[in-house]
Amino acid sequence: MGVAKSIEQRLEGLVEGFFTKAFRSGLQPVEVGRRILREMGENKTVSVNRVYAPNEFRVFVGPEDHSRFDEMKAGLEREFSELVIDQAKQNHWKLMGLPRVSFHKVEDMGKGELRVEASLVADESLQGSRVSTRDPAGDDPARAVSSDTAARMGVAESGGRLVVLDGNGTRKETISITRDPVVIGRLSSCDVVLADSNVSRKHAELRREGNGWTISDLGSTNGTLVNGKIARQHPLAHGDRISFGTSEMIFELGEPGNADA
Repeated sequence: MGVAKSIEQRLEGLVEGFFTKAFRSGLQPVEVGRRILREMGENKTVSVNRVYAPNEFRVFVGPEDHSRFDEMKAGLEREFSELVIDQAKQNHWKLMGLPRVSFHKVEDMGKGELRVEASLVADESLQGSRVSTRDPAGDDPARAVSSDTAARMGVAESGGRLVVLDGNGTRKETISITRDPVVIGRLSSCDVVLADSNVSRKHAELRREGNGWTISDLGSTNGTLVNGKIARQHPLAHGDRISFGTSEMIFELGEPGNADA
């Protein structure tokens, strides 16, 4: 049996058997499953030559639907997690860690309404890059891409770049900023995605201010540090070290229009 067929059968199975009595009306599990798969496809990110798909999904529903989903929460979370794994295998997408699905009640959402937030969260034991950027092949041109990708695609820089550091402080990858503002966070819809549980969903924003650049914290839980000091809004100079959670980068100035790393 092909993976695509097994995914479709799994979706169909969500409204049968174990879940049938609980979901005779209102929001159906199959709708949630399809939305999760859509978020995976629309929010892929890339790091060097790897494509990453979100592995954390926060499902927001109204009070009535939440009460029904909560009764079957464990079974649904398991089914949706397996669905995410199957979809990643089919498309050869990498996952930063095991899928996480959670349900959240929103008082002003009505029956049948649904919203899903997709994020990347790395398992602590996972080796390799925790930083990725939006897929540059999408309809909306990426604001930040790997410098290797920028050079290959002939994408011009806007004069700034971020050097990703590994746990030993070694330069690991360079991200070219092609236009601003650049939002940094855990959400897959951010321009620079950090698969770090210590990073907020929308953590900070990098933008041009006149002839310079400024980093602004977006109300993150753990704060944004510039050269080791907490900064709500801070002008950046070449070589400044910026920290988000356990992730560190160096800001560098480059010549606008240069697509080289």
